[in-house]
Amino acid sequence: MKQSPWRKIAGILGTLLLGMAIGAVGLWLLARSNPELRYLLLQDADLREPQAQIDAFVQALLRGDAAAATELWEVNETWAERGMDDRRETVIAGLLQANVAADYRINEVEWWSTCCEPGVTCDSRGAGGARITVQFMQGDKPLTYIFDIFTREQPYFGAAIGYPPRDWVIRDVYPRGTTPLFWNLVYEADVHQVQSAP
Repeated sequence: MKQSPWRKIAGILGTLLLGMAIGAVGLWLLARSNPELRYLLLQDADLREPQAQIDAFVQALLRGDAAAATELWEVNETWAERGMDDRRETVIAGLLQANVAADYRINEVEWWSTCCEPGVTCDSRGAGGARITVQFMQGDKPLTYIFDIFTREQPYFGAAIGYPPRDWVIRDVYPRGTTPLFWNLVYEADVHQVQSAP
């Protein structure tokens, strides 16, 4: 008896789905025992999570929702005493008044390690902070702001504890050229010309 073509297709699809399910279970078991693979599968190293905080902040500004923007920029009691509440209020009011366009551009990202010896790192996986330079447009005029987005729990130990998932929050926003309040370390590259051999 000849098998119907639909039954044949259903058999092939069933086999493919079973293979995919077995592969997914195998990958999950492997990730449980391999922190780096778990990181690649669960944690986003390419800026998506810190940028999501910026996106939400900008959307709040575009709606004219100062309360939502304020809620996204978390300030604890210690930082409030150091003037962060005033900065938050001033920056949000200034950006609302500037009526910035919906599109913005990320010009630069500095990933910061926040444990042991804090500093700029090339390995975003172990970073506990991201200092992100963002350019807004106010009509034809560019406005450049720095967003300091850090993990809620500090310091972040990264590789030392198997790259646990990070909970990113906005800690500081300020116009370029202004001194940061939350993360007062600044990376300044030194460029100088050298004499070439004759």
